[in-house]
Amino acid sequence: MLISVLCQAGSLSTTLTNDTTDIAHSNTQLSMDIELKNINPKFTELFRETFAFTEEEFALFFSCFTVKIIPKKKYFLRAGECCRSKAYLNKGCARNFVLDEKGHERILFFSFEDWWLGDFDSYYSGKRATNFVQMMEDSELLIISKENFQKMELEIPKLKQWYSFKMLRSASAARNRIEEMKTLSAEERYLNLLEKQPHICQRIPQQYIASYLNIEPQSLSRMRNRLKNKY
Repeated sequence: MLISVLCQAGSLSTTLTNDTTDIAHSNTQLSMDIELKNINPKFTELFRETFAFTEEEFALFFSCFTVKIIPKKKYFLRAGECCRSKAYLNKGCARNFVLDEKGHERILFFSFEDWWLGDFDSYYSGKRATNFVQMMEDSELLIISKENFQKMELEIPKLKQWYSFKMLRSASAARNRIEEMKTLSAEERYLNLLEKQPHICQRIPQQYIASYLNIEPQSLSRMRNRLKNKY
């Protein structure tokens, strides 16, 4: 079967970049082969099981991705650029943030393994991105261009089901984020964050968690000490 050939040959090429701007502009790249067995199993489960891709459909779809390694602190996307690809976070973590009118960073959310990265308003509208997407760890991304994804939607109609599913989840997450900011205290938002992402304190520095909660790092430190004594 086609998928077996792809797995044996290594169907994706990997790119390592040390560029400080959008990865699409990188000039220093190291290409390697990567096998399907090294891809997060949830990626395969999503398309093979949840959306019932055949072996041939999955192999065709998978062959459209490239794998890129982006070092910690480097960017997948910067505000002002046009987002022309989707990226699956195979390994690592990232943050999406915007700049307010005073130039202060406002973190929208953190992304971990099995998340999709990008500025999706920019991706679908063709307008310039408002989000920065920065790696918080050395990260491995599976990237598919907008052009290739649109071709795959014609070849594999099931992809439109995934799009509808993803948009519903994204809209729900955005709504919940707004509701939390308006109705919950900083402590309640922090506890919610720990409940949803219990590993976050081991992977994200305190200053970024404080920014996400819209409080000062010193306030977060006092809150954490208070909660330790409380519980």
